[in-house]
Amino acid sequence: MEELKEIILEFLSKYEALYEKRVHKLIFYGEVYTAQETGQRLTDATFMPYDYGPYSKAVSKALGELEDEGRVSQRSNGQYATGLDSGEVSPKKKYLVDRIHQMTNRMSTDELVERAKDTWLWDNFEYAEEMDFATYIDQIVLSPGVRRRMGELERDPVDDPDLERLLSS
Repeated sequence: MEELKEIILEFLSKYEALYEKRVHKLIFYGEVYTAQETGQRLTDATFMPYDYGPYSKAVSKALGELEDEGRVSQRSNGQYATGLDSGEVSPKKKYLVDRIHQMTNRMSTDELVERAKDTWLWDNFEYAEEMDFATYIDQIVLSPGVRRRMGELERDPVDDPDLERLLSS
């Protein structure tokens, strides 16, 4: 839960404010992107297909805890905001959140929902059923090393074993 809260803070620090619905969609998009690029998870949040796209009880709980801790505030219009510059995340996760932000900051929340509904995860789990990211990664996502050997993937700096050294150069 602590890492999820820090990832949420990292996303919130990039915006003036976000509705909870968008936070859910950004984290889900980040999960799918991270799985495809690294064969790993961005967080341990569980998601399920729900009324307005992927929903996570863990994300809702994390937002509530962040508000209780005073690290985020909820505005009168329902949007969440933070005055923090970032969350406490590893350089690799910071890099991933930055990439995800670059890809999604001009997308509407509805567009994020539509992209989520175009995923294997959405298609293979029933309404309100927990999506199984481990199966998705094991059976659907080719590891970055295999994709690179197949010529489908250029080397990405996120694969550098010493990412912190790379980012500090």
